[in-house]
This record gives sequence, C-alpha cells and structure tokens, in this order.
Amino acid sequence: MSSVSDLTASKAWFHKARLGAFIHWGLYALPGGMWEGTSVPYLAEWLQSARRIPNAEYSLLAERFNPQTFDADAIVKGFSDAGMRYLVFTAKHHEGFAMWRSRVSSFNSYDATPAHRDFVAEWSRACQKHGVKLGLYYSHCLDWHEADGGDPRPCENNFGMSWGNDWDFPDQQNKNFDRYFETKVLPQLTELLSNYGEVAVLWLDCPMTVVTPRHARCILDLVHILQPNCLVNSRLCMLETLGDYGSLGDNQLPAGTTADDFPREAIITLNDSWGYKSTDHNWKSPAQVRQITLDALQSGANLLVNFGPDGDGRLTPESWAILHDLMEWQDAVGEALHSGGQSPFPQDLGWARAVADDRRLWLFPGESAPDTAVLAGVEGELQSATGTHAARIGQDTWRLDGLQALAKTQSPLRLEFTEPPRYDACPRIQNGRMRLLPAQAKLIHGEPNALAMLTDAPLGAAGEKLVGNGHSVLADNGALCDWHNPAEHCVWHIRLESGRYRLRLVTRNGAHSQPWRGDRTVEVTIGDCRLTAEIVATERLDDSHYYRAAVTDLGEIPIVHGGEFDLTIRTIHIASPDAATMQLERLELQRS
Repeated sequence: MSSVSDLTASKAWFHKARLGAFIHWGLYALPGGMWEGTSVPYLAEWLQSARRIPNAEYSLLAERFNPQTFDADAIVKGFSDAGMRYLVFTAKHHEGFAMWRSRVSSFNSYDATPAHRDFVAEWSRACQKHGVKLGLYYSHCLDWHEADGGDPRPCENNFGMSWGNDWDFPDQQNKNFDRYFETKVLPQLTELLSNYGEVAVLWLDCPMTVVTPRHARCILDLVHILQPNCLVNSRLCMLETLGDYGSLGDNQLPAGTTADDFPREAIITLNDSWGYKSTDHNWKSPAQVRQITLDALQSGANLLVNFGPDGDGRLTPESWAILHDLMEWQDAVGEALHSGGQSPFPQDLGWARAVADDRRLWLFPGESAPDTAVLAGVEGELQSATGTHAARIGQDTWRLDGLQALAKTQSPLRLEFTEPPRYDACPRIQNGRMRLLPAQAKLIHGEPNALAMLTDAPLGAAGEKLVGNGHSVLADNGALCDWHNPAEHCVWHIRLESGRYRLRLVTRNGAHSQPWRGDRTVEVTIGDCRLTAEIVATERLDDSHYYRAAVTDLGEIPIVHGGEFDLTIRTIHIASPDAATMQLERLELQRS
C-alpha cells in the first residue's frame, strides 16, 4: 500500500508540473467524426454512440488501423520542449479498444490490427527518453464493446447519445457491471500498472452512478499496491473526494486558488472535439492557449492540453503551430510556470495575472492592461525588478511602468524582494477595479430549499465538500453553482475608500453547451448600502464554446465613509428552474 509520504511527494511533483499533454487516440481517429458521408454533430470519439454503430460493424475499423507515420518520440519531444511535464494517453476509451497488447481482451492494437503495435509501450519509452512522466486514461465505466459495460439510463442529458451500449445490448436489467469490472477493468488496469514502468497518473472518466465507492476503493487499492506514487483523478466515482486531485469539467477554467493538499487540473481541447475530427476547424489561437495557461497558473491549477492525432497518428498542423508557440514562450514563462506558485492576492487583479513563490512575484499584463498600473497590497523591500520600472508610492503600493510591451508577448514583469513580501489579505481596488471570486468568499449555508432539489449539484472536489445537493456549492472551477437558495450567500470582507462604485456581475451557464439565461433577481449589500437588480445580459462573453457567460451591469452603490465592509450577494428571486444551473463567476467593482 502507498504511504502518506508517497502521495505527498507525488502531489508536490504534480503541483509543480503545471502543464501536461492529453492524447485522445483510438479507432475513432480513422473516420475522424465522419460516418456514411456525414459528420457527427458532437465529439468525434463518441462516434459509435452518436451513430449507434453495431460492434460487428465498428470493429472492422481495427482491420484498417495501421498508423505508419506515428512517431511517439517526435511528439513527446515536442511536448517536452513546450514545457509539458506529463502526458496522459487514452489507453482505452469508451469504444473499449485497448491501445496496448492486452491479454485480457483481443480487441486491442496488437492482436486486432495489421499494425501489431503496443502504443502504450511506445509512449512509455518516449516519455522516459525525454523526461516526461506517463499518465494513462482508462474508461472504467463506459465500454461499448462489452455486454456488461456501464449503461446508466436515462440519457436525455447527453445530447441524444446513449451512455452505454443499448443498441447491441438493449436488456439493461440483465447487465452485470460487477462482472465487467472484475473480468476486464481490474485485470486490464493490472496490466497497465505492471508492464510499462512508472505511471504517474491514472486518469479515469465518466464514473456515473454504476461506479460505487466500493468499486472506486478497489481501484485505489490496486493502484497503491502496484504504483505507490501514482495519483488518481477525481473522476473515479461520483464521490469525487476519493481521488488524489480534482479534475475540472471539460473546458472549464479554474478560479480562486488551489489547496496545497488537493491539486486541481483543468483540461482543454484545442478545437471542439477531443478525438480527431476532420470537419472541426474551430481552433484556439496560440495567444488563447497562452492566456488559458496563465489563468490556470495563477490559480495554482494544472492545465492538460488535448491533442487528437489522426488515423495515421499525426498531429494536425494547427496543433503543431500551438506547440511551437509554447516552445518559443518558454523563455518568458518557464521560470514562473514550474515554480509551484500561484496568485498571492485575495482577488483577481484584472489587468494582470499573478504568480508568487517565496521572494518572487511575476505579473503577466493582459491585452487591456494600461502602460502604467498601480499595484496595492504588497509590502517589502524590493531587490530587483525585471521587465519594468517599479517605484514605491506608498507603504504597500507600487507604480509599474512599461506594461504594454510585455502584454504584446504575454511576458512577465518579475519583482524579487530581499525577504518574502507581505500581501494584504483584504481585497481592495487594484488599478481602479476590484474583481471578487466566489472561491475567495465565505459561503454561508442555509437549509436546502425545494427548488434546489430540481438540479444535480456538481460537487467540486477542490471546493466545499458538501453531502448531497440542495445547497449552493463551489464548483470545481471555483464558481458558485446551484446558486438559487435565498438562505445562502457569498460574503467578502473588503476595503473601500469613499466614493461611488459601479457593480458588474459575470455569470456563466453551468450546463454543457446550453444557452445562457438570467431569470433571476439578486441583492448586493455593502455595509448599510443595498442594491437589487435583475440578471440580464448587458454584454455577452464568447470565451468558452461550452459554458456561455454574460456580464450584468447591476448599478451603483455610494460609499460615504471609507473603511472595511462585508460585501454580500444572494439570490432573492428565481423565475425558472432552468436558471438554477447558472454559476456566479465573479463580481466586479469599479470606481465611478
């Protein structure tokens, strides 16, 4: 069994790794999201379920799978040069096809294909050569190739696709998940954890309700016996806290900061699909990937960037362009990226992303940053400033110049102090604005209300670990979700000078690929001042393909006498149960 010290050391490594590569590659790469002349409307790796393709027909893809141009060594070298410290490869996805020579099932890349290759072994050798740690993805619940694979129903929330194989095996009552678990999952995991050297991460997915805590503990026991240093992600079962670190939702970005004992990991696609999809050209730009990397970095979370090789095992030109950009960026970002630091501030600065460790503070100005900014709440003796001119203008306040030049290349300014600086724990106006995140607030709970029971709370393992639903909770991206109970509210203790302040609220739809909607009224109080407003879309944000967001201009609040205040926000009316999926992402104050 693994010891506490084994996992503590692994979490310390994981926390400093920060950037990793995700590889979605299987039989689904051959059709590339196309079947019988039409493109699947959603994810390419879900092709078999989306088109309800019988196993007898789908398995014929294996007879064509012979990726002659696949070169694990070249790809992993590219990852290493781009600052990626670990790789997670889909050893078995939901289609049930093993990308290694499995003795448990002949439906694998060695026995069922003309390639006769063990791709897990090839990734393992390349990772060892280039100093990249190997992680393995294994679909432990869904397996469309098996009669007893996980088949949770109903599936109306899965874009019309079945979770399990209900086209070849429609008789759900006679399915025996335990039989599948004992005869395929545990034996195949034993192979993966025994035959390929060190496995740093076991990445599990889609646990659904059929995977119980008992199944989860069986997997954990096996991992800790065979690979004591291996970390298991929180998609182990519905009780996410059984994992060693928290996996955010697909393409969700982190907020707030990460607890030292429970790291978080965000996962993003470079376009819309995880597996290769020939018709998906909605690529993120290199600048967007840099920005997302910095968002994860300042929150203390890891970022796992997904690549979907095609049927011949090649990365797309767009993927290589992003990799080459990350390679060029390493001189600027590498020191901060692998420092293990995160933002030391009790708020989002807005104009820059921040990372600190011990005596160093890095600030990455954003596109909207002014050329000169005022940084408040940092007290210490400055030893050196790189990339900017820094001048103290108060006991804990600094003027920083030359920011626009840094913003153009997303390079940091670096402040190093003679001793660890002291950071003000009270949020305050930073360069004219205050951005408050729910993960940095105190969440006050009340009794669950009836409306709360209409939604399924996505309990974030890195957020508040509440039992059951019916409460507002911190989602795994740091936002407040199931945000509808008037008895529950967020409270920040802030500092404001006298003046008038305009309030802006950013809310995001917590339901995957659904439209944003308001349908509620909120109340904000600052001290004795009170503001009530309807949630409407003053401005739409297009920063996510899957979770739509909007800005609401709430109005102004006057502060007659400056000082420290409790700022509270709560829902006082909700017009539609559908709006219960809304997430509170941040609240902004700007001096009028």
